[in-house]
This record gives sequence, structure tokens and C-alpha cells, in this order.
Amino acid sequence: MIVTMHVPSYLSQATRLTFKTPIRASMGRASARLSHSPSTARAPMATAIAAIVSGVLGCSGLAHADSGITIYGSFDVGVDQIKKSQGNVQGTLFGVSGGRPVSNEVAAPATSTTRMSTSLTRQSYLGFKGNEDLGGGYQAKFQLEGGFTPDAGTLSNDNRFFGRVAWVGLTTPVGEFRLGRQAAPVLVAYYFNSLERLGSTDILGAGVTVNNLQVYQDNMVSYTLAKGPWLAQLTYSPNAGVGSRVSAARSPASNANTGQIIGGATAGGEDGTGRGRAVGAMVAFTQSDLTLVGAYHRNHFGVPFGLATAQGYVPLFNAERFTSFMTGAKYRFNSTGTELAGNFYRGQFKETGDADPRITSLSVAVKQTVSVIDLIAQVSDNRFNNFTKGKNLAYTFGAEYNLSKRTAVYLRYAQVEDKRGNIVRSPLNPALTLAGGPTTMLLPLGALEIPVLSGAGTQMDATTRLYGVGVRHAF
Repeated sequence: MIVTMHVPSYLSQATRLTFKTPIRASMGRASARLSHSPSTARAPMATAIAAIVSGVLGCSGLAHADSGITIYGSFDVGVDQIKKSQGNVQGTLFGVSGGRPVSNEVAAPATSTTRMSTSLTRQSYLGFKGNEDLGGGYQAKFQLEGGFTPDAGTLSNDNRFFGRVAWVGLTTPVGEFRLGRQAAPVLVAYYFNSLERLGSTDILGAGVTVNNLQVYQDNMVSYTLAKGPWLAQLTYSPNAGVGSRVSAARSPASNANTGQIIGGATAGGEDGTGRGRAVGAMVAFTQSDLTLVGAYHRNHFGVPFGLATAQGYVPLFNAERFTSFMTGAKYRFNSTGTELAGNFYRGQFKETGDADPRITSLSVAVKQTVSVIDLIAQVSDNRFNNFTKGKNLAYTFGAEYNLSKRTAVYLRYAQVEDKRGNIVRSPLNPALTLAGGPTTMLLPLGALEIPVLSGAGTQMDATTRLYGVGVRHAF
């Protein structure tokens, strides 16, 4: 067996450490040999794009002809301080406790918290992938990848062991087919266009988090084709991850009575109702210093969204479906080392009432490289065009000192401001009222998996600030 460890393809050209372990019967034990083989050859465009796809889905390094297993991962741990101003929850269900109004000083107080946090600039994960060359342009492949929180050593992705991806696939002369849990086309498109790696302070991907099925999906069948500078992907899932009830409950506390988040650990079970059925598409054009991307997502719900309370499940909306699209562009100026990127996103929930929340997100980022230092600035506007008309304005400023192609220390400042907009009533329980921008309001309804800024979250009608310093290592 050959075990190969690659530097991530998005960090450098493939620098490979290969452990070849032949079994010597005469000696009764294995011997190991370490070889170091930096790759300098330029791959054809189709191969290069395929390598990018491998990187954005968690794989590292370029595909290679021989069979083998690759171990790869990323650790991102920092220390940060979270400061939240006092929020305003008056007139909403979050300003009531035991049937009585509660002041903002109690329900949404100003806070300051110092903590060790994870995945500020890049998600932390550990993965395994393997391939077998079958000849004639055919390869069998698999990938298993799990997210985790290095600060506590626990699992992420709703406590799944391989919660990011777990699939088996076949590469053919006419494209690649995969079966299993995979990244959604919208997420792949954002990875293509991000100047970072969609860590919790990478607000360029603000739109993708409003529905967790735009991140990873259970039971996915995907087809990917690369030709010249173009890459296209089509996906389908009979249930990408919608349980019989949607709420903010998470594994292991979630159950059939409480409901669970979209994309929860047991939400992907098929039952013939069509809940969670999803289709998606993505196309990317990458040539020289220019990248153009577009993606489409649609999933069926057919289940209630509500609150998991001590008194039982309280439905707020009957959601029917969700539809979204995004477009983006990225360009690098080689003469100055400057990179620019921008994304436009629009999504809409369709429910049995007439609310039908519609979300628009616009994000812009700039990155400047000076020797071994990277400077980055981002801004995003994520808002409900109707419904509450609330919005979230976010800013990120950062600096990174690259100790090597795999290791960096960084500084981050991030700010998310919630403007709560109008108060709206639940069509199923009119006495219950809501307000807030998409990031703030959709979290307690179970549409998002992890609160923004590595779990810090936001407060309604308040400003949340993060000051962080950390270290990141990829292998």
C-alpha cells in the first residue's frame, strides 16, 4: 500500500511525501522508505481545474496515476475576544419569558467574552482519500472527511464523524460520478471564488449559510465534467438533509419530537414524502488570472419550521421549498499581487402563507500580498428584501504572516451589525413574533448549523465584534 501526504493544492504546487511499505517475507516485517518529490510540471487546464475541485472539496494535491491513499487536513486555532452591544428584542418572542416581557438588559445584554476558538480563517478537518487506476482513463475513488474543533477535540457537522464528505466515485473518459455525502454546488462555487477558505470570518460566502443544504448534502449523486477552462457539475439528492420537523435542536439532543437543524445528523433518512429532495448545478470558468462562477440550488421542504421548547415543539412556518442562485468573479493582478473578488446571491423560502422570505447577499473582497504577508478586507450586505426587511452588514480586516506554504499566523477583526427591520407574525402562531436580519433570525429556526464567528452568534439589533489572533497549519 502507498500512503501519500500532499500539501493542499491551493497553497502550492504538489510537494509529496510518499511512504512505500513493501512486505518482506524473509524478514517478517515491513520496512519504510521516505521520498520527497516536488512537482514542477504544469498540468493541462482540465487537470488543473480538476485539482481545484479536489482542493475545494477537502482533497489536497493533484491527481496521480498510481493507486494510493492520501491523508490530509487543516488545523486552525486562535484566541479571540467577542464583544456584543446590547440588543433589542422587545416586541418579539425572544423578549418574553414565562409569558411576561423581559427587558433588553436581561434578554439581550451587552457581553464581552474571551475564548479559544477554531476555524476563524479556514475550517478544521481531517480526511482520507484513495484512488485505484483501472486503466483506459478509468479510476475508482473514495473520500472520507470529518470536521472537528481542535480547541475541544470534538466533532462538528452536528456531531458526525465524517460530516463533511463521505463518498465513492468513478472517473471515466466522459466525466466523474460520485455517490454519497458531498459538498453542495453552491459551496463549491463559493470556494472557487473566495480569496480565503470560507472560515468563520470569511464573509464573502454570507449567502451560502442561510440554508444548510447549500453547504453539504446527504445521499447525493453528482456528475462533474471538465473541458478546457470550463468545469460543470450537476447534482441530485432524494433527501439532502431535511427531517420531519426543522428546529435549532442539534445532535445528540435532537429527536423526532424536538425536530433538528437542516442537515442534522439523522435528517437525511428517505421516507417517500419527498422532503429534502434537492437538485443543483454549478459552472466555473478559470483561465489565467480570471475566475467566473455561477451556481443554482433548489430543495423541497414540505415540513414545519419551529421552536423546540421545554413545553414541546412550536411550529411557526410550513415551508414548501427553497430556491437560490449565485454568481461571482475573481481576478488577480500579477503586477501588484492584488486580488479582487465579488459575489451576488439571491435565495427565497416558499411557505404556505404569503411571507415567502427573499434574501439578497452582496459581498466584495480585496487581498494584497506583500512578500510573505497577506492583507485582506471584506464587506458584505445580507438582507431580507421582504419579510422583516432586516439586514446584516459585516466587515472583516485581516493580516497573515506565512511562515511557510502550509503554516501561517494571523490577525482578524470582524464586525457583524444586525438591523432588525420590521416585526412579523408567525402564520401558524400569530401571537409569536420575529424580527432581525437573515443571519440573526434564521439561526433559532434551524436553517443554519453554526452561529457566525465560530459559534459566537449575533444579537438582534446589535453589533458583534471579534478581535482574534491565531495559527493555521495544513498538511
